Amino acid sequence: MDYYELLEFLDLEEPAQFIYFEAMADLVECDEAIDQEAVYGLFNGAEKEMIAQLFEDYFEDILEGLPEDSDEIYDLLHQIKLSLMGLAMNMEDDSDVRKLTDEFCNFRNWYVYDSNVELSPETGDGEVIHHCLRDAITASRVENLGGTAYRYDFTGAMDYPLDSYDMSVAALMALEDDEENGDGHEYIH
Repeated sequence: MDYYELLEFLDLEEPAQFIYFEAMADLVECDEAIDQEAVYGLFNGAEKEMIAQLFEDYFEDILEGLPEDSDEIYDLLHQIKLSLMGLAMNMEDDSDVRKLTDEFCNFRNWYVYDSNVELSPETGDGEVIHHCLRDAITASRVENLGGTAYRYDFTGAMDYPLDSYDMSVAALMALEDDEENGDGHEYIH
């Protein structure tokens, strides 16, 4: 999917309209391959504070969808969230937009394609199935609505290379303080 196809897919006329939770969810969860330059064009034209807020809101949503006793994958996803938010908030020049684009595309590829979660039926009968992390979280949400109950093994999804990035300690503390105090920004549904 190229830049113009991406804008059409997200129902945007221009990147500045990238302000909706649903657009972030569609961007992350899309089955189709998205050209990295298309993501770069989107991030380069969108407001950095809004990108950071959309990351925060999206990750909070998926963290809520995790099954109980998922501490390790929860911690990893929380770290990825902070990384992406920090990169978005610190975009000053083209190289910063590239860093964010690279990290986001790495996350998306892992989340939708490369991660491997083993789901075993709670009843003990039935086949073990394997899903990417995105689909395992969906299965957990369906389970909470009365669907099939599973035991989730996230071991195959823990191999995520989190790139280091430069972010001031004050900025990181502010992100975590906002998170702990519930002082998040509002976004449009």
